Amino acid sequence: MVSDGIEVTTTDENGVYNLKSNKHYGYVFISVPSGYEVEADGVLPRMYRLTTADNTKAERADFRLTQVDGQDTYKVFFLGDMHLANRTDDAAQFRQFTADFNNYRNSCSGQKMYAITLGDMTWDLYWYDNKYEIADYIKTINEQVKDIQIFHTMGNHDYDYKAFNDFDAALQYRTHLAPGYYSFNIGKVHYIVLDDIDCDGYDGTTARLYTKNLSDDQLTWLAKDLAYVNKSTPVIITAHAPFFRPTETGSYKYDHDAASTDRLLSLLDGYKVHFVTGHTHMNYNVPAGHQVSGGRDIMEHNVAAICASWWWSGHLTPGLHLSTDGTPGGYAIWDINGTDIKWIYKGTNLNEDVQFRSYDLNQVRFSLNDVPDMSGTTTATNAFNKYIQAYPANSNNEVLINVWNWNPSWTITVTTESGQTLTCTPVGAYDPLHIAALTVKRFNKANLKSAPSFITELFVHFFKVKAPDATSTLNITVKDEFGHTWTEEMKRPKAFSTDAYMQ
Repeated sequence: MVSDGIEVTTTDENGVYNLKSNKHYGYVFISVPSGYEVEADGVLPRMYRLTTADNTKAERADFRLTQVDGQDTYKVFFLGDMHLANRTDDAAQFRQFTADFNNYRNSCSGQKMYAITLGDMTWDLYWYDNKYEIADYIKTINEQVKDIQIFHTMGNHDYDYKAFNDFDAALQYRTHLAPGYYSFNIGKVHYIVLDDIDCDGYDGTTARLYTKNLSDDQLTWLAKDLAYVNKSTPVIITAHAPFFRPTETGSYKYDHDAASTDRLLSLLDGYKVHFVTGHTHMNYNVPAGHQVSGGRDIMEHNVAAICASWWWSGHLTPGLHLSTDGTPGGYAIWDINGTDIKWIYKGTNLNEDVQFRSYDLNQVRFSLNDVPDMSGTTTATNAFNKYIQAYPANSNNEVLINVWNWNPSWTITVTTESGQTLTCTPVGAYDPLHIAALTVKRFNKANLKSAPSFITELFVHFFKVKAPDATSTLNITVKDEFGHTWTEEMKRPKAFSTDAYMQ
């Protein structure tokens, strides 16, 4: 299958194709067929070519395919927001990620492996302020990662904020990295990369007036793409911004333009689909069949960021690399076996056995004593007060558990030493460790005009239990839908400090 982003055609049995194109996007791409790989420039698969002539002239674009074995069983890594910008020690921290990523891949030698980014590899403001652009990202990733093809998804910070429309804002990305949207096949799975950031409202300033929706061109192309995909084929769709978001009440809502999402869901009717997204710098899963998707077999996985809290927690508290919901900075690892798909989240510098974190709330407390240098507007003070109110000094014998990759198919069991099973209640919460590692240090400054950025956010995937007393040992068991089980014997009182939880 071959496309220019608008028209779609197929090759004949000899690989020859003809495409009548107005060359609007300035490229042509192929949907890499199952059992094959394209050539690569470093980690970048060469599945697209830029056009060089105007639309009155015919030109030729060739693609070389190599047949490969072992594609029915492979791993695919989903790499969320990197935000490389030459700031907050991001270069050194990124090397920790690539070292971890390379070590993990080396431990799985002999398996086929691929990767897909989820957008925001760069940070458009710092294309100009720090002279770190998309071309610099390509140089960085090619220097530090070898022997894997990485497909790319476009994020809002991969657009040029100085542009005045979506087309021009995407020019650097299209020129250097990939089409805005395209598809490919690996084994028995069809992959679709979408661009759900619309920058037509850009005004050449840092206001970045984008919306989260899918263009008409893109949805029209998608209908043509899916016409070649049997409904028995699993479909994995990546985009930067999530389509759905959980609420504190346990329901789900659109986090996206409703009209374009409804049209997308209609096109996907009858397919088994996994959305994989980024953007939030948090980790959550929206189950298949939820009410917003109209009962369709669609599950969304919003993957936390490689940069965690924009590299700030590791910059302020080295050794604690945390997203704003307390998820360790890291990446998702999916195992594909034919049409069977399993997934897990891995924190950078952590092994796969680290899937939750527990806090003895008798030991967790925040007060104005934590921020002796804080001064400024009432707005800033009030913003910090929510953490004080969430975690005052108390002796309620409660335990908070952060299970960052949780979904409703998981189970959490907490028992006492005597075998008593405790009630485990889902709650919205602020992750205490993120507060201590990042938020306290961001607030502990004079003359704050407003609340600092990148601070701890209230989120789901937390659970609370009440222990019988202050010293009882609890046995925590977390089990996912694939039968993986993770346990902790939580001896209490369990100390709380950044040093106690150092990775």
